[in-house]
Amino acid sequence: MSLRRRTYLAEKKYEATFYKSLYDRNKGIFYRGTAKSGKGIGMGALGQGVYLTWHKGMAKAFAQHHGQGGTVIAYKIKPGLKILDSKSKLMIDLKAEMGFDPWGYSDDPVYAKFITSQVGKAGYDGVISDNLAEGIVIFDAKNATPWRKI
Repeated sequence: MSLRRRTYLAEKKYEATFYKSLYDRNKGIFYRGTAKSGKGIGMGALGQGVYLTWHKGMAKAFAQHHGQGGTVIAYKIKPGLKILDSKSKLMIDLKAEMGFDPWGYSDDPVYAKFITSQVGKAGYDGVISDNLAEGIVIFDAKNATPWRKI
């Protein structure tokens, strides 16, 4: 087996472990802080979709960012999703293709559409970051169901 193939397989194993451990610990429940209208801040750092975090406090901070009427909603993420790590080689390569450093991104909707399209074509259902503020994005809203208000 080539070194490149082994590195890719090790990366895949890490991605699955990181997301799976969060998923198992939270029993599939993640949080979203939104405005009264239900909208987030619309940054798109990890692509387009439903942005969630595994930390209630971070979701509460986002809800408070929206002022009066902001709310925290718990979401149940569908089991078995394939989630890409934001620091994976694929993400780094996609960002480089758009002229960004590995840690960079744009709030331009074209950036988010490109990331979503390419990561989706690679077979992933979303992207996760170890940064609580970036959290996790689930591309298809059908895979992240609002469960209850917190």
